[in-house]
Amino acid sequence: MIVGIVGIGLIGGSMALDLRQRGFATKIIGSDNNPEHIRIAKSTGILQEEGSLEELAGSCELIIVATPVDVSSDIVLALLDQIKDGTVVLDVGSTKEHICKAVASHPRRKQFVACHPIAGTENTGPGAAHHKLFDQKVNIICNAEASGIAEVRKAEAVFEALKMQTVHMEAREHDRHIAFVSHLSHISSFALGLTVLKIEKDEKSIFNMAGSGFASTVRLAKSSPDMWAPIFKQNAGHVSAALDAYIEQLLLFKESIDEGLSSETYDMISTSNQISRILDGIELKNRQKPFAPPLTGKDKLEIAPINTWLPDLQRPLVISGPCSAETEEQVIKTCQQLAATGKVDVLRAGIWKPRTRPNNFEGIGTVGLEWLRKAKEATGMKIAVEVANKQHVEEALKYGVDILWIGARTTVNPFSVQEIADALQGIDVPVLVKNPINADLELWIGALERLSGAGITKLGAIHRGFAKYGETKFRNAPQWQLPIELKRRMPDLPMICDPSHICGNRELLAEISQQAMDLNYTGLMLESHIDPDKAWSDAKQQVTPDRLAEIIDGLVLRNGYNGKVGVDDTLHELRSQVDQFDSELFTLLSQRMQVVESIGQYKKENRLTILQASRWNDVLEQSFKRGEKLGLSRDFIEKYLKAVHQESINHQSAIMNAQ
Repeated sequence: MIVGIVGIGLIGGSMALDLRQRGFATKIIGSDNNPEHIRIAKSTGILQEEGSLEELAGSCELIIVATPVDVSSDIVLALLDQIKDGTVVLDVGSTKEHICKAVASHPRRKQFVACHPIAGTENTGPGAAHHKLFDQKVNIICNAEASGIAEVRKAEAVFEALKMQTVHMEAREHDRHIAFVSHLSHISSFALGLTVLKIEKDEKSIFNMAGSGFASTVRLAKSSPDMWAPIFKQNAGHVSAALDAYIEQLLLFKESIDEGLSSETYDMISTSNQISRILDGIELKNRQKPFAPPLTGKDKLEIAPINTWLPDLQRPLVISGPCSAETEEQVIKTCQQLAATGKVDVLRAGIWKPRTRPNNFEGIGTVGLEWLRKAKEATGMKIAVEVANKQHVEEALKYGVDILWIGARTTVNPFSVQEIADALQGIDVPVLVKNPINADLELWIGALERLSGAGITKLGAIHRGFAKYGETKFRNAPQWQLPIELKRRMPDLPMICDPSHICGNRELLAEISQQAMDLNYTGLMLESHIDPDKAWSDAKQQVTPDRLAEIIDGLVLRNGYNGKVGVDDTLHELRSQVDQFDSELFTLLSQRMQVVESIGQYKKENRLTILQASRWNDVLEQSFKRGEKLGLSRDFIEKYLKAVHQESINHQSAIMNAQ
């Protein structure tokens, strides 16, 4: 088989060596925009011939694109335009969602297979290529259902010849996971290298004191910026989420060290030692899925209507009670006063309280369930508690708890969610799932899917906000777009807002509660205490039962909760105007991009860089001034311009790199 390889670096060169040595390829034809790479590859036997993209498309049965990810999409599209029937194109970049979207509508999409062989070193170029780089490593094929069956089989044969194990994943899931296990480690190494270089000006001291630990940790900092800068750009959303989680852990380490908490530092290190399970080869569940043709129909969770488990419910559903059960008197009095308001549907109290730091109040424990049961008997209302493991589930059910919820710190751990799901197998009890601490929609959905897999249909979601970095007016940033997207994907899922944890203070509760109602949420979970200022936990975000009733009474409830809203002529006309404006905007944006492409052609012909920083700064400042005069917020203008600017760069990059 004649194999073409575009991009003769470490990955492309190493693939060429082994595919030919192991008899998979009879000849390797290579293409690279760096003449020195071609020269080295020919002199070392990596390539037998050099060819253009057009020549590869005409003579090769298999073409492997091993270029930086910012140019691979354009190269793949160009190849798909030219290849013959039966030729397979695959790419080996470490981001997959972008390229899968780029080729999605191409008429030869089935002849493309998106791959990621997870192997490499910090070295680059054809001189770094070597035999057996891929042996016993893992290759990932993404969105295989969009490729032809024969084409996938051929791609799998390539990696079998390279002695790799192939698994299948969805492209977005791949990019999310790879952000944590690969991209984050490279950023950490780059940051460590920058830190040491900035602090240690005397390089001789670094050399004399650096041990193997430093060398192994900072090794990746030698990796090529040509390769990694485009990767971080393409996977920015997932990389940013990974960094948020990482920074949170760094801050916890710093806090424990600053305060001299050696036992806490010890515990954190001890817990981190569990990473050895992954390093020793433990695989993430559901990664290894055999390839199969696409399913007919769409998988959908079975979600029971909320009025089947809360009859006669009137919007909003209100779940309220103290953050923590502290004493029997406090629980019962708070619940009785809440019941007396007539505004609350379900009583709640924290029994087990996960805390970031040890030696804080971590909940009263099982004895609090007895107090909550007495409150249920005294008021005739349903009760709800948070559970984090199998034991919590068993104890809660034993004391007659009607509704369970899974907290944010538990949702983030699939193992814990699965333990809860297993404990609930065959038990018909409503379960609400709070969003994970980090802004990870897939984790949130995954928790709901695990519970659904255990046969639970009485499901709901609780939006309690997401961990943020830096100072904001919220304890947890709302990031409304994530629960909105969850609701779009699961329209039957009841969505409950937890303003107490979003706000972290009682002053903002009414504002966030109203916003949740305006977004058509099913209900609210608000913390209430008979004496909030003396609460043992989260005192600032709790309110008295009377104040809670005032917040609920002050809500404006709009149409749209049950089913489709009837639209009168006035609203229909206004919406038609919006649709027309949107159509005109898209037309103008398309025309704008045509001008941008002309600019890109000019820059290419005159050897100018795409990014002109001073011009971009001028555009921002001028647009901010115009936007303010037109009543548009600075935040909106900035987000809009960044999106348009990025699209402009993409168009100009395509012009620059066209062969």
